[in-house]
Amino acid sequence: MDGGRQQGMSLIEVLLAMLVLGLGLFAAAAAQVRALQATDSALQSTQAAYLQHGVLEQARINGALQGPSR
Repeated sequence: MDGGRQQGMSLIEVLLAMLVLGLGLFAAAAAQVRALQATDSALQSTQAAYLQHGVLEQARINGALQGPSR
């Protein structure tokens, strides 16, 4: 055997590369889940604001709320 030349990768190097790739994919998946949760939270906040606006407009139309007197 020629001790000065290495051909290919060892099993340890392959396993280490797979571990690094797996951790990267796991981190990307976790970031995706957090983004989906933030999107859902923003959707709920927007829907609540629209509902609140609708209720206030309905109250204003029905005369329950008095606007500034002219």
